[in-house]
Amino acid sequence: MDMKPYFPTTFSVVSTDALVAKVLTAYELEAVIDCKLQFVGVNDTFKVTLANGQVYYLRVYRSRWRSLNEVSYELDAINHLHRKGVSVARPVPHKDGSFIQVINAPEGPRCVVLFTEAVGKEPDYATEAEVKARNYGRAVARLHQATDDFTSSYTRTPLDVDFLLRQTLEPIRPFLTHRPDDWAFLQAYALKFYQRLSEWPDSALDQGFCHADLQGYHAHVDPAGRVTFFDFDCCALGFRAYDMAVFRWVSRLKETEAIWWEPYLKGYQEVRSLRDLDIQAIPWFVAGRYLWHMWLHTTNAMEWGHGWLNDEYFDRAIKNLRAVEVDYKL
Repeated sequence: MDMKPYFPTTFSVVSTDALVAKVLTAYELEAVIDCKLQFVGVNDTFKVTLANGQVYYLRVYRSRWRSLNEVSYELDAINHLHRKGVSVARPVPHKDGSFIQVINAPEGPRCVVLFTEAVGKEPDYATEAEVKARNYGRAVARLHQATDDFTSSYTRTPLDVDFLLRQTLEPIRPFLTHRPDDWAFLQAYALKFYQRLSEWPDSALDQGFCHADLQGYHAHVDPAGRVTFFDFDCCALGFRAYDMAVFRWVSRLKETEAIWWEPYLKGYQEVRSLRDLDIQAIPWFVAGRYLWHMWLHTTNAMEWGHGWLNDEYFDRAIKNLRAVEVDYKL
């Protein structure tokens, strides 16, 4: 029987042994004693432990999710933040000074980058939530402040109104063919917010580099209180109000908005001022985040599976969207 090298593949998990033998040897590192897969998501993250006890994290980006150009943009931003004194998990250079390796996986080329460890632990908002939210707001403001002059020769799709509130809908459509009323609601919902935000001139809202996933996590805090950011996979140019709305969105999901949001906003404004219009736009971008999150799940269904994107999922998602309208009087 004529056997091809491998069957066409949508997504693979690369071998840890191969990463140690063929990828990690490109770095000036102590002996690697352990390499374990930690997370599988929009990319795969491996924890790398050296003989001297140092820990690094190796990220293998998915072929269909991030191109070499997009990963290069992300690393430019992280290196810029590091130069500006913002604590970040930064890329480790190879022996030749480059940062990215490209491996030929069955589904296509995948970028691989080694990152330093983000020292500390994720914030635990179960205690002193107001203090921690305020400190996180300050750190986010410093991140924005440090990237006001960021530029890169590489590009990413901007997090603009068109993307957040219109292009996000198309991957959702196939999941709602049996729910035409809900599909019509989503279209009308997105159109309303798109029209409202489009009424404001681009110059009226603060725009610049955004991490785009500042949930209040994706950062570690060390014993001295220093916040170290990591996971810039979703970063792009966009509205800073959207970057801030992500934290408010998470606080809604956790039913802690009344506790977290005002301290976070106050902390941010202690470091970096916001115009009134940016503050007014944040609730609208919370709605945009809900749509983006549905887009994230449905556009990655090929890799993450379709089964969990069921009626229960969409009942909950649409309920959340309706609640935003009511709670924020939009």
